Amino acid sequence: MSNKKITICACSSRSFVKKYKVAQLATELQKNGNDVTIIADLCELVQKQSPKVENIAKTAIIACYSRAIQSQMNWLNLQADNIYDIRNKEVADILTEFNISSDIEDQPIDSDILNDVNHLADNNGTDAWYPVLDKTRCTNCGKCHDFCLFGVYTIENKEVKVIHPENCKNNCPACARICPSSAIIFPKYEKSPINGGTELEEVFSKDDMEEAYQKRLEYRLKQNRSRFSLLKKDNSKSTTPINLGLDLKKE
Repeated sequence: MSNKKITICACSSRSFVKKYKVAQLATELQKNGNDVTIIADLCELVQKQSPKVENIAKTAIIACYSRAIQSQMNWLNLQADNIYDIRNKEVADILTEFNISSDIEDQPIDSDILNDVNHLADNNGTDAWYPVLDKTRCTNCGKCHDFCLFGVYTIENKEVKVIHPENCKNNCPACARICPSSAIIFPKYEKSPINGGTELEEVFSKDDMEEAYQKRLEYRLKQNRSRFSLLKKDNSKSTTPINLGLDLKKE
């Protein structure tokens, strides 16, 4: 009997992992002496910087791609050493990694576990969608910071950081598409490598990436010009000079 502490993320707000599969895996792991906890959404706990994540990092984590989960843990200055992929692997293959051999199709599922999984909250469309950075790839070029219109990123001491994940526009992975080192991960995205996977299910040429980046910079510049015009109009009677850090004559 294993007697390991294990956390399974059901990703209940998306359809990446079938609830039946989660219950099936939890049943077998628990039957073999493991302490199993099922959570609705690890992404949500990470986004809220819940203190629960510190304890989860100490367990074996069964969730999605290892690179995605590790990047989430790193964002909270945590280290997770045991990560398993339920999103892409079959139950029998995961059980093998825990040294459990079972003809899974013939095994009954614990009804209480299945009931608990089926009643996990669904927040589809409003769930925790945000980027994390793979610091083993990130070169701190700052393109994501320049590109994002919602203040998700900041640059501190020449290091790019995700500072306001809650500001991210739901289901928009555009910043990941222009990242030259594929360092930006959206765990809830459906295709690799943006979701942290290793396969190239989506490929963007350097020309496409640069074009998108330049168009976004042009849009931001227009926004700044509009703000400048509004402020100038509102302060037309003021004797205080207006300085937005823009040299409009050079543009």
